[in-house]
Amino acid sequence: MQEQAASEKPKPFEVFVSVLVSVYLFYVLLWFTPDSVLKSNLFAPIYTSWLFFGLNQSWSLFSPNIRQLNYYPSAIITFEDGSKTLWEPPLMDRLSLIERFQREKFRKWSIDSLPWSRFKDYWVDFAKYVGRQYYNEANKPVSVSLNLRWIELPSPSEKFYNQSELPPRTKFSTSFCYRYSKEDFQ
Repeated sequence: MQEQAASEKPKPFEVFVSVLVSVYLFYVLLWFTPDSVLKSNLFAPIYTSWLFFGLNQSWSLFSPNIRQLNYYPSAIITFEDGSKTLWEPPLMDRLSLIERFQREKFRKWSIDSLPWSRFKDYWVDFAKYVGRQYYNEANKPVSVSLNLRWIELPSPSEKFYNQSELPPRTKFSTSFCYRYSKEDFQ
């Protein structure tokens, strides 16, 4: 009986699943290697899909070189009448415990991915998303700018600061600007 089972050829579906798991494990191991040109070239064909499924992970919070910036993205939406409004991702300190749980993944994406140029493939879709959120037939959005506010963090070896004592984010840069068209709101 065992000889008969061992002599059967694998089914195409089993081969497909085995290849899929092998490729996935290859990319997971590759993800944890130091950044290099080879790593970038190997990831290039699948990078958008990798991000879409949330498989990216940054260990900068726990690494020897922790972040030295306190940064936060925002978007300024300009309307037909010249007025402006500010969009911000969820601020955890302003949400209830349940809201924090519901919105954390979006907040993490907006902080870790949204403002950085290597994620620029998502900027147009983000602009359309924000425009639709603020759409008003009487006063339509005409443009949006994606911005980053930041401040360098003082070294913890000099003095330890509580979150409420950190300096305000006074530096500002614009990552992306988008002008809306009629098709964006259909």
